[in-house]
Amino acid sequence: MTTKKLPLFLDNTFESLYGTFGGRLGALFLDWIFLSPIVIAVAIFNSMQLSNYYYTFIFSQLVILSYFTYLPVRYGATPGKRILGMTILKIDGSAISYRESFLKFFPQLVIGLLMFALQCYVISLTDEEIFNSLSWVKQSKYLQSQLPFHYLIVMVMGNGFNFANLLVFLLNERKRSIGDCVAGTVVVYTRFLKKIRDME
Repeated sequence: MTTKKLPLFLDNTFESLYGTFGGRLGALFLDWIFLSPIVIAVAIFNSMQLSNYYYTFIFSQLVILSYFTYLPVRYGATPGKRILGMTILKIDGSAISYRESFLKFFPQLVIGLLMFALQCYVISLTDEEIFNSLSWVKQSKYLQSQLPFHYLIVMVMGNGFNFANLLVFLLNERKRSIGDCVAGTVVVYTRFLKKIRDME
């Protein structure tokens, strides 16, 4: 069975429907600005006690998961994408459901869980009394000193995923990320929505 797909261009022109790399990167930057109060609050809470890392990870992942799955279904995109005039759709042009929204975020969730597993191992090697007595900057350095190779792994995983995402984006005609390929979604410019609806 052949799945219907949105065309590459609109009305026999060379104007692409799909969000550019720069636009999507800008949208992601805006999204993380909106999430930054949570990130700062988590960092402050973590500095109070070593064991807080376990609780804040669960809390922060739930917040981030809700942000990147609920909002796209409710409003068609995250706030960052909406501000920059983009909407997330299924590849056939229909609206996404929670299934597609979750699957789109799933690769990032897997990376986050792997990083958390490594972080838990580092915490298990750390003396909590010493950690709690240090300043915020020294706490960070102390954690890194417990297992320097761990931070190299985290860096390689994060940068490797970002590079793979860029490669996938550049090599496909509809400018889809890894998450888009997993979920069967595309990111289009909102100004084209009416014409997309007219195609149905």
